[in-house]
Amino acid sequence: METPLKANLTVRSYELDSFGHVNNAVYLQYLEFARGEFMRQLGQSFNDFQRWNAFPYVIKINIEYKAPAFCDDELEISGKVIRWSRTSFTLAKEIRNITSGKLLTTAEVVLAFVNDRSRPCRIPQQFRDAFGIPSNEGSIE
Repeated sequence: METPLKANLTVRSYELDSFGHVNNAVYLQYLEFARGEFMRQLGQSFNDFQRWNAFPYVIKINIEYKAPAFCDDELEISGKVIRWSRTSFTLAKEIRNITSGKLLTTAEVVLAFVNDRSRPCRIPQQFRDAFGIPSNEGSIE
């Protein structure tokens, strides 16, 4: 996937901490929201995982906070696959303030596919095709 996928959202008041900016833990929800939006943009659905008997589990997240977001800020979350293997892939994501263009957060999210017995399984071909993940192991970095 050469071109990053994008999802937008508006910061809501209940996502703020006592310092008046978005609580650090809320960024995990933003990253999850964006992953669902990316799937929809690529014609995928969370219902597909049941059909494929393959479920992406988040196994690692690394977040670097660069600047705060505040109530009513319009945010853009972009992401692209940067590494992959037979059973897992890594999404690199950035969150920016749309108005200022300021980079707020960078993150790498590693997901591994498992079957209904929680055993590792191949990334489904339909998912690979939609996200542009080649069949061989590698990275784009």
